[in-house]
Amino acid sequence: MPSPARPTLVHTLVGHAATRGGQTAYEYLHDDGRVDSLTYQELLTRATRAARHLRADTGQKGPALLLYPPGLDFVVAVWACFLAGVPAVPAYPPIFGSTARIAARFTRMLEDSRAATLLADPALLGLLTPDADADDGPRVLTLDAADAGAPPADTGPDSDALADLLRTAAAPADPALIQYTSGSTGQPKGVVLEHRNLLANIRAITEVFQLDETARVVSWLPPYHDMGLIGFILTPVHGAFPVRLMSPVHFLKNPLAWIRQISELGITHTGGPNFAYDLCDRRAATADLGGLDLSTWRLAFNGAEPVRPATLHRFADRFAPHGFRPEAFLPCYGLAEATLIVTGHHWPGHDTGVDEDGRVDCGPVIDGHTLALVDPDTGVPVADGAEGEIWISGPSISDGYWNATGTSDGELFGDLGGTRHLRTGDLGRLRAGHLTVTGRRKDVLIQNGVNHHAHDLCSAATENNPAVRPTAAAFSGPDDEIVLAVEVAGHNHDRAALASDIRTRVLDSTGARVHTVVLCPPRSIPRTTSGKIQHSLARARHLDGTLGGTAVTATPPTAAEDAELLTRLLSTVFAAVCQVPSCGPDQTLAAIGGDSLRAAEIAAVLEDALTLPVPVEDVLRARSPRELTARLTQHWAGRGVPRTDVLERVRTLTTRERADDPPEPVDPPAPGIAPEPGDTPEPADAPAQGGAPAQGGAPAPGDVAAPADAPAVDGHDDAHGGDDVRGHGAARGGDDAEGHVR
Repeated sequence: MPSPARPTLVHTLVGHAATRGGQTAYEYLHDDGRVDSLTYQELLTRATRAARHLRADTGQKGPALLLYPPGLDFVVAVWACFLAGVPAVPAYPPIFGSTARIAARFTRMLEDSRAATLLADPALLGLLTPDADADDGPRVLTLDAADAGAPPADTGPDSDALADLLRTAAAPADPALIQYTSGSTGQPKGVVLEHRNLLANIRAITEVFQLDETARVVSWLPPYHDMGLIGFILTPVHGAFPVRLMSPVHFLKNPLAWIRQISELGITHTGGPNFAYDLCDRRAATADLGGLDLSTWRLAFNGAEPVRPATLHRFADRFAPHGFRPEAFLPCYGLAEATLIVTGHHWPGHDTGVDEDGRVDCGPVIDGHTLALVDPDTGVPVADGAEGEIWISGPSISDGYWNATGTSDGELFGDLGGTRHLRTGDLGRLRAGHLTVTGRRKDVLIQNGVNHHAHDLCSAATENNPAVRPTAAAFSGPDDEIVLAVEVAGHNHDRAALASDIRTRVLDSTGARVHTVVLCPPRSIPRTTSGKIQHSLARARHLDGTLGGTAVTATPPTAAEDAELLTRLLSTVFAAVCQVPSCGPDQTLAAIGGDSLRAAEIAAVLEDALTLPVPVEDVLRARSPRELTARLTQHWAGRGVPRTDVLERVRTLTTRERADDPPEPVDPPAPGIAPEPGDTPEPADAPAQGGAPAQGGAPAPGDVAAPADAPAVDGHDDAHGGDDVRGHGAARGGDDAEGHVR
């Protein structure tokens, strides 16, 4: 039973297992409609078994790195870590991006965390760590091994084993989670969250969201980071209400499946980033919504990227005939270093809740915390209504990064009146106690829910590129599009070709799509006296016309570029279905181990994802993804499907494999988003999502390929590198249009 002397979420779970053990705690909806479930007693039983092995492996001295596809095994693994008193380090599996990129990130996390144990799904483990059994690596533990020979989980946990675990359970001040940023840059940053941080923020979420035991929730968000993990895996147990989980890939392929779950289950609370509402609105335009009932949906939170008033209006108008009420919207702001939520409140409606600059009001600070707007250079609070850096203090705030990596203490924290405050790096305004987020002090750009560091884009454009100087600036344009200014080396360049080359370099390296390339003469991009690029000043000069140079704006893609986009999607699907790390555009199905069964599966996955006919015979006759591109293009044209329609669907399903600054959605990825026609995407803590298995096996036919429309699901980058669940509020405005819950 819960112990008042050492209260943590573990004691809450133990109490539920004792008093309501047969009640469903979690459900997981597979793409094919199957539903797995766990009661509180089953959860405690399985977690206790795994915790005994973890305790033996680590002696509570080192963290455990978790590697699982979305599903209930991941949930059990998290609770096993909590029971063992071992910090959990969730890792994004290779279904959320290119295997090579995620493998590199996984290796960095493994090295930085110094994990003593790798708690993993064997199928995923083999993709990332072929030498997982090496003597010098962490010990590998699987849930199957922990469950081997044990009685059914519904018989309850071993009482002696549980008592032993609870006698030496983690204390509130002990680390519970280490959330690594999902960015693509060098040194990983693991945000350390203590058990007391989790409880404090979950209590705040419970209050702001008005959660109680009557709540019914569903989530498709990546479970590996703050929004999906804390909001939808931990909070439901604290509140003793059930949650149904879905794969992010499932949502990205079929966003209306989420909406239909709300209707069918009478869901009261759910939400996601702004892109999710846009995606549902677009898909609903041509869908049969007969019988849809959203009248039970009391709270629809919006965070992780800028909250667009236009999106709120469109979604509310689209689904109002089906019972959705606009006042259900709850814009919110937060970040990984603050556990999750910092501010949030219900949207007042169509004509209120938006400031004169088109930014959405993200509400007051959560109870028990303080929020101040501070001049970042002087450390002095600014006047009400003036812009300043957002500083936060309170029990939800992390104490820093694991192994002291990441940002220095002086940059991460500041002092106000003798109280330590987290410096978020976000800029905002506070009016009558309500926050609007206006931008980022650091140069982070958000595209499709994915955070991109400006210097990553600049490096991608200039490294090993003899046509340009090593000087570039990246910033957002007036409509949030990415603009990259670069100083050109030499003369007589073909401007269109050079701009196209730069876009390709950036897209290939980071997953970010550059809308405008500004080709500048030498020494025209502003720097500080110490030589640092002034991205914000470059933006201001670009907008007022004083930066100089020639702006080359992206033109609609050519037919060849369109075909290449489809070929890349097909390559991803081929690889995922055949369970290989990758498939080249000219590799044959047979060469990667495919057969007629896999061909049929490829056809089914593509047909479901694109909602276009994909004849199995075309897949069988095509020798490669490139040849299948030609066959399908001809087939669809013969059926009168416009090329632009095909491309829109492909862009919605292509994921941005590299942009994982994120995930920093993710995290995801965590939890990633909706490119307009003509954009060449890829996603969020999302990426080339090749399907995940349902609970640890080969990717299921419905699990492949996530959209770019979508994105990285997840995915979240915070001010200091963590994933954002930012819930921004901006109708227009680039760097300054954020209002997050990273």
